[in-house]
Amino acid sequence: MKERTFARRALRILPPGFMALTLIVAGCVGSQRRPADRNPIAPDPTSRQPAFYYESQLVELPLRVKSYDLTGNQRRQPVVIRDMWVVHDDVRDEIFVIDADKGRHTLWSIDAYDFTLHWKTPIEKRVNYDIVATRNYVVLMNSDGEYQAYDRLSNPRVDEARLVSMGRFEGDIFPSAAPAANDTHVFVPATNTNAVRGLSMLDNARGEGPDTWSFPSATQSTTGRFLQVSLPPTADGETVAFVNNNYHLYMVDAQSGEFRAECPLDGHSRTPPVIKDDLVFVGSDIGQVFAWQKSGESAFVITVDGLPYGKMFVEDRWIFVHTLEVYDKEVPTDDGKGKRLKAATRPGKMMAFKYELIDVPNDRPVFNVIDGDPSTPYKIDPIWTQADVGQQVLMVHEDKVFVLYEETEEFLSEREKAKLRSEGRIVSRRDELRTTYRQLRVLDIKTGHLLRPEWDINLGEFPFVMGSMEERDRALYLGTRDGYVFKVYGSNKRAAGGG
Repeated sequence: MKERTFARRALRILPPGFMALTLIVAGCVGSQRRPADRNPIAPDPTSRQPAFYYESQLVELPLRVKSYDLTGNQRRQPVVIRDMWVVHDDVRDEIFVIDADKGRHTLWSIDAYDFTLHWKTPIEKRVNYDIVATRNYVVLMNSDGEYQAYDRLSNPRVDEARLVSMGRFEGDIFPSAAPAANDTHVFVPATNTNAVRGLSMLDNARGEGPDTWSFPSATQSTTGRFLQVSLPPTADGETVAFVNNNYHLYMVDAQSGEFRAECPLDGHSRTPPVIKDDLVFVGSDIGQVFAWQKSGESAFVITVDGLPYGKMFVEDRWIFVHTLEVYDKEVPTDDGKGKRLKAATRPGKMMAFKYELIDVPNDRPVFNVIDGDPSTPYKIDPIWTQADVGQQVLMVHEDKVFVLYEETEEFLSEREKAKLRSEGRIVSRRDELRTTYRQLRVLDIKTGHLLRPEWDINLGEFPFVMGSMEERDRALYLGTRDGYVFKVYGSNKRAAGGG
């Protein structure tokens, strides 16, 4: 305080001209900083908060909280989380984290229940597709077709490299969409052959062997011309489902690639297929959501307001789907002298539907969509709707639905992006965006309304937020930039918290 007072007195006794000159020089010096000197991405944290700092932000949720500290108590410099995923399959349920630590990247495998470390291994580089896991391997693949496969199950020494294979799969596959996997295969849509490749991971991690297949093959044909697959496929142990740009949904055997069903969508699809309850769900630009049985028979059809788009959430026989609204947009005419109307789209609604399964004695079960408004007999209405603001359903648990509301913005120039890509700081589209708003709300699943005021929670300090959709593990998983993983969970058929 005394130093600031002395400085003010000194300025008062300076000659007015000298004081003005001083201000001009100070202004010139300040203006010499070049925009290129600015770091557009926030620097990695060099210190970290205690775990209870973050837990206090989650304490209002009607769930229990537990955490895992990647950094540990012996280090001052925190381990920085770059990517995070949760995998549930028949092998085990685990959390995968990629960190940035002392100039290298490490992949961690953490048990999703008791939060013990299975292993960690240095990796070659980050990729822009989500991780896929098979029975024996963890595969990282990028949009250029390069892959890295790591040993998933054996237990070598701590920090020993688990890399089994890397390079390109047989045939130099260039993916047209992100891959999927089950416990035996990795499924990659390929641009260079307009086919879906089922790469066997039984005998090796190179995708080779008698169980590797391609659909369609030379001996298989489709009703229409088979074009590119632009949406990620989905798979379980029996079936791979994918949408082709010829407006059809295909289902093939996951082990052999043999044809099972071809279902017409009558229009372009903007929704990756989802498998649940032995049904395959997919949307169409004709304004409908289809539920197909794996035999290719229709289970039911839902008519929505607008064009279904984005990944649908299907759980506990609830379907949450986003729609685009079609409107007329004024654009300049070709000669630039007038204006004309052009069809365009903008976010419309998020709609919540519910269906039921009716057991029929000595016959196949019947699926039925529950009408949200019986007063309109000409249409099956949703149970409730919201304006589509990019919200993402994370989890349904008991009578609650946990929804993440997030807004992002572009903040980098093309030159900045190129520089940060060369440094490895930008890998995926998510790295290019800055989050301006991230809120978790707990809604009444019957009405879509916020259940309690305190269940509107700011998650701005949790850059990684995802939900578990498994019946045995109803939980939210959150990661912080400074090396903490949190699990917020309820009581399930299997103790979600372990112990």
